[in-house]
Order: sequence, then C-alpha cells, then structure tokens
Amino acid sequence: MRIISDFHDFYDAAQAAGQDPTVVYLRHKKEFELNRSTYPFPVFEGTPRFSFTPGGVSVVQFVVGFCGKIYPVLRLSHQRWSEPSPIVGLCHTLSDVDALIERNFKTREVETYRCKPRRRRVEDARWPWPRSQRRETFEEFFDACREKQSAFGAWFLDSRCPIFVASTCWSAGQRNREYKIVYNECLKDLEFFRVMDTYTAFQELQMYFGGMAPPNKPIPQVPDKDMVSVKGFDKWSFRKPPENPG
Repeated sequence: MRIISDFHDFYDAAQAAGQDPTVVYLRHKKEFELNRSTYPFPVFEGTPRFSFTPGGVSVVQFVVGFCGKIYPVLRLSHQRWSEPSPIVGLCHTLSDVDALIERNFKTREVETYRCKPRRRRVEDARWPWPRSQRRETFEEFFDACREKQSAFGAWFLDSRCPIFVASTCWSAGQRNREYKIVYNECLKDLEFFRVMDTYTAFQELQMYFGGMAPPNKPIPQVPDKDMVSVKGFDKWSFRKPPENPG
C-alpha cells in the first residue's frame, strides 16, 4: 500500500518494508460539524470541572474510528492554582484514568473519585471530587465503547474512509457541548500507537482496502465438451475405441 498525504502518521514507517503499488491511500483530512442528534457514538456524561471545584478534571472525548472499529480516548487536564502548567494525560482505558488520578491527586481526592456517586448531597459536599466524574462514570463510557466497538461499519463504508476521529467537548462557556468528526485524521497526536503498533496498523489498513476492492469478475461457464478439449482429452479418453476390422 502506498500512502499519499500532506502529513506524517506513526504507521507510515511500515511502508519501508515493501509496498503494493496497486493499493493507494489518498489521506486528506475532511472536517464536519455535528450536533447531539447526529453524533452517534458513546458520550462521556461527566460535567466539566468548574474553577471552584477542588478536585475533578476537564475532559475532551475522542472516538477513533479505525478500519471498521471504534476506540475511545479521553484527554484529561487539571490546572492547579499553584502550578504554571496543567496536568494533561491521554487515557485509552479505565486503567489509564486510574493511574493519572492516583499519580496527581491527594489521597482524599483519589478515595472520593473511587467511591460511588450516589451519596446524599449533604454528605457529598465534604468530598473533594465532582459527583459526575467518579470512577463509575468513566467505567460506563469505556464499557459502552467496547460493547459498540463494531457497531458503526456504515460510517466507514458511506465515507469510504478507513480512519476518522469524532470528538466532543464543552464549549468555552461550559454551557453546551460541541461535536465534530474529522476523516483521515492524524492518530499520532492521540498516541494511538499505544493501542496498535506501527506494523499492525499498517496491515489493518492494507486489509481494509483489500476488502473495499471491487469484486472479482464472475468466472464464465465453459461447456462440458469444450472443457474436455481444454484438459487434453478426446472422445475416446473414457471409452474403448472400436477394433480395426482390417
């Protein structure tokens, strides 16, 4: 497979191992705005982190479409008043979220993150983590993506595109969500190589384009008498020829 593009992605290096010049991937980005009714993918339902909340993270959600399947990515960030730069991490699994929070937050905040979000509000006010960003909410999102991993084949077929990235985040004013999809998006920036290595991704793309190839032409039916001749037989090959009377 030969890739023609104006940007470099992590799996491009696999082209050096050999190319099939008959398969060409024209990788050009196309971006479209969506809304809640046209965005079909699972959504992380946690609310944004507000400035007065001692715990919690800001969440930008991505759904990577790759060769017929979807893969979730959450970009979590947290700006401390005492730090010049925010904490930022890309999480592809619930374990990634756990590790980021345990590494960067205090014990009390981690305990609250892990507890169930169905406490009474009076009790909950003493716990330094947003109710809608407890571990259970993150788990529901990753479970939904896993259950629907192969449910969006039409999005690939209709666009005839092997890669897309759908995303949603809260607007700058944190009053509503914004949705979009980018076809042929670069996956390197989302660290998709942690999900699929270079050569596996390249092979998946080759197989995807192979599956999109037009079907083979039907094999013509050859009459039996002509097939006998093609195979080198004659009319006496399966019967005893007559004896010569002379």
